[in-house]
Amino acid sequence: MAEGKTPVFLSRIAAHLREQNWFALAAEFLIVVSGVFLGLQAANWKEERQEREDEAKILARLQAETATLLGVVRQEREELQTRADLYTQAQGVIFTSVVPRQLTEKECSVVAASHIYRREADQLPILEELLSTGRFDRLKDEGIKSQLRRYILFRDRQRANHEERTNELFRLYSRHPDAIQIAALPRGSDTELDWGYMKNPDVRFAPQCNVEEMRSNRQFLNELFDNMGRNGHVLLGYEEREALLAELQRRLDELPGS
Repeated sequence: MAEGKTPVFLSRIAAHLREQNWFALAAEFLIVVSGVFLGLQAANWKEERQEREDEAKILARLQAETATLLGVVRQEREELQTRADLYTQAQGVIFTSVVPRQLTEKECSVVAASHIYRREADQLPILEELLSTGRFDRLKDEGIKSQLRRYILFRDRQRANHEERTNELFRLYSRHPDAIQIAALPRGSDTELDWGYMKNPDVRFAPQCNVEEMRSNRQFLNELFDNMGRNGHVLLGYEEREALLAELQRRLDELPGS
């Protein structure tokens, strides 16, 4: 009630009390209570409308960011599968008892880079924002919320796995230079493998693999096996991540208005 009207209201209440006009007194209180109730209802409706508008914006961002991340995950998984296929080819040369052939440039390169494991793409910025601002419960669909919780648990577990996976990896060309040598080679086409990134117009750098030295060096074989073995665990993680994101995208696409 406005401050200017308060003395008038109180004076009317006092008059009703003096006159013992209980009906008028009850009517005055009913008007006040109704006004307060309607005011609270209006505030609640406004807040609820704002929450629904905010939820719609959240869902739109979540849908777009999920689609983007899913595309990146599929691309990274495809690249990792290519790497796994090269590992398989190289293993058939290095670890078998048959007469070895020379590794191809791509096979040699993947062996030399077997210590490199980058952390997988896993960010949904809107999810981080919801968690940091306490707005996660703005989402009303329990299926979406449950799927996001599953993704959070998976993402955190995979981040911990990455830290463990990249601990004590072996940089083979530094530890076994007789088996893998980084050589300066004449530059041909721009599509040739180049490890240097030094923009030298005449020279490129690439690993050179000595298969006989690899096969005769038990320590090298054990360390290569250790490095390569982690690739399979990463691929399994990508399969699960892709499945979780695809299910989240499906649920988002099924929401009304999507």
